[in-house]
Amino acid sequence: MSLAIVTPSYRPDLQRFGRLHRSVLRHTGPDVHHFVLVPGPDVRHFRALESRRLTVLCQTDVIPGHFFSTAWFSRIPHLPRGYRITSVNLARPWPPIRGWIQQQLVKIAFVAALETDVALMVDSDVVLVRSVEEATFRRAEQVRHYRLPHGVSPAMHRHLGWRTTSARLLGLGAPSPDFADYNAGLISWSPRLVRALIDRIEQQNDGPWARVLGSQLDLSEYFLYGEYLASQLVGEEHYYCSTRSLCHSYWNELTPGSVKSFVGSLAADDVALLVQSNSGTSEAVLDQLIETLERP
Repeated sequence: MSLAIVTPSYRPDLQRFGRLHRSVLRHTGPDVHHFVLVPGPDVRHFRALESRRLTVLCQTDVIPGHFFSTAWFSRIPHLPRGYRITSVNLARPWPPIRGWIQQQLVKIAFVAALETDVALMVDSDVVLVRSVEEATFRRAEQVRHYRLPHGVSPAMHRHLGWRTTSARLLGLGAPSPDFADYNAGLISWSPRLVRALIDRIEQQNDGPWARVLGSQLDLSEYFLYGEYLASQLVGEEHYYCSTRSLCHSYWNELTPGSVKSFVGSLAADDVALLVQSNSGTSEAVLDQLIETLERP
């Protein structure tokens, strides 16, 4: 394999993930493999979709063995989403690992272990709509890197925090000066550069990378990777930057009447669509979206 697609997911997104995977089968070649990383209690539900081109993995099997699953606790009703935890690092029990942080640890650990040239990170609320090949995200030895200069405004407080945290963990004097954004529906990573990123984190901090990142209260893996590449610690012979995300996104509730205009505004080079999973968009409208896309 030279291109692998990686999706973290969980049971509430099972139906959306099914749509995504069907689009992967439709728009990628037979040599592209799809990996889905899910919490332990959810594995059996995703197994029904497993095939020669889809592998279902338990998240806690991917991260280091001293991370103890607490998935039973994360299922307590009415617990605020931001406080739900999925594991505890027995080597450093406090703070416990929230689902948002664990998902990032899982992605970094899994991609670092891949032997492919390109890892394409795709969330469950994305569908591919055009052909996706390795050449879409790679030029010779360079892997495509999404970077939008001046994409982070002063009002984006959480993004500003991700910039600061990334610079601190990487041992940089300050984040990159152009306030770039690195978040998108499709993110391509070089597994080789992810391994180099891990080495940098361990060199600059006291302890293994997973313990260091797991102790953070908030973090963005995409900002961490992006600020690492922007720091000039990595030669540009390994990556090239693009300001195009290749993913047409919708962040509010998509209604039946807005489906056609949303599809119609797809850019010529977009290969995917994203309808935010917490936008309140119904499953019926998402089905309508797929039907519109597939209509001759």
